Amino acid sequence: MEEPVRIGHDKFYIGEGETARRELRIVKVSDDVIQVQEEVHGIIALVGASSSVNIKKEELKKLIKVVKEEFGWTDICE
Repeated sequence: MEEPVRIGHDKFYIGEGETARRELRIVKVSDDVIQVQEEVHGIIALVGASSSVNIKKEELKKLIKVVKEEFGWTDICE
């Protein structure tokens, strides 16, 4: 796998005066597969069977740009 490309980051309030940091990255796994990684710091980790990633509009624009320019997926959004 290649090195992850960061496409977004922010901080958000989680209660009791505590904030968490969030970072969104993508990495090319193979020629036709990418992985979206969301890393959150500042809260107690929860164990679960599934995971989801919230992507902001600006992050989606960056995601499309990265997969076109860095990964060679020229047929995206035709």
